[in-house]
Amino acid sequence: MAKENQEIKVSVIVPIYNTENYLPQCLESICTQTLKEIEIICVDDGSTDRSLALAKEAAEKDRRITVLEQENLGGGAARNKGMAIAKGEYLAFLDSDDYMERDMLEKMYHAAWKEAADISICKARRYHDDLGIYTDLPGAMREELLPDLHVFSWEDMPETIFNAFHNWPWNKLFRREFIEAEEIAFQEIHRTNDLYFTCRALMAAERITLVRECLVNYRVGTKGSCQDTNQDYPLDFYEAFRKMKAFLEKEGYYEQVEKSFVNHALDGCIANLYSQEGCADQEMLYRQLKGCLFENLGIRRQPADYYYAFNQEAYQASRIIVEQDYKTFLRYRIRQLKDERDRIIREDLARRETDLQELHSSFTWKVGRKVTAPLRLLARLFRKKS
Repeated sequence: MAKENQEIKVSVIVPIYNTENYLPQCLESICTQTLKEIEIICVDDGSTDRSLALAKEAAEKDRRITVLEQENLGGGAARNKGMAIAKGEYLAFLDSDDYMERDMLEKMYHAAWKEAADISICKARRYHDDLGIYTDLPGAMREELLPDLHVFSWEDMPETIFNAFHNWPWNKLFRREFIEAEEIAFQEIHRTNDLYFTCRALMAAERITLVRECLVNYRVGTKGSCQDTNQDYPLDFYEAFRKMKAFLEKEGYYEQVEKSFVNHALDGCIANLYSQEGCADQEMLYRQLKGCLFENLGIRRQPADYYYAFNQEAYQASRIIVEQDYKTFLRYRIRQLKDERDRIIREDLARRETDLQELHSSFTWKVGRKVTAPLRLLARLFRKKS
């Protein structure tokens, strides 16, 4: 490896599309990382707002930032364009409406370097932009599906390799030479373009290691982000699963990882159907799932106990799709959305109550109460006199 390449420990690739409201926080979270030996490659995917201008302004302030431009080809093409010029020992990816914790890259790089890993993976959390709260994101790392090993490969967990970690690239570091040697690239479609890349990498990696901390924040409930393109490309996710299934069958892996793949495919089908809410194409996708897509991905013929505990709600939804009409499915989904929102609010209130109790029991709180006691007494006396 050339000396100039060794100086860059991590190349962070950021595909950008119409996220002017969130891009400054995203870039700041990268620029202020405790790991300084990084490069930041921003690839504007034909934004029509001020995103490109903001990226260029950031590049003027931080020489580690490079800004590339392309027509609107999707996030997969943008990431590939960034990888083509990356010089870092490891590759990181971050969507332009998400943001990192300050020590993410340092901890991820240290774990990968220490274990000579092809991939390191961390936990993540979800930030609800519309509600202003954080919630857990269990799909980033499902502890119950992991092998009891510090370093492992897919052969140590063939039935859960695609379920223990979601196919997001942004909570992972990938060794660049490993990715290049395996000739792994993002699928150049607009939606779910990361599935093939990440799942291929998980299958090819000889050494995977973990950082069991939430180090990246996934923003949801936004407008004008890449999430909103779901409705424009409703079948891209199916193309991604179909390509991955064809690869596994061609290479002779499919029988060994079939359960993991089918569980992941069910999760993906239902998530993408839900992403079409409020769009006329949802009924079209519903009918295609009912007609042949479930069958083509091996989902329809499996019994309930074939699916993991986290996937049981998706399985119930799939049975409603197969056995009931679209109106029945909509009624089921409305009830589910209400229950989910109520659960999120309850969990947030419980978290706030726990934080308050911890504050009240802290030494600082108790000292503060004693110091301010005379002032509070005077305040009560004043209120009584007035």
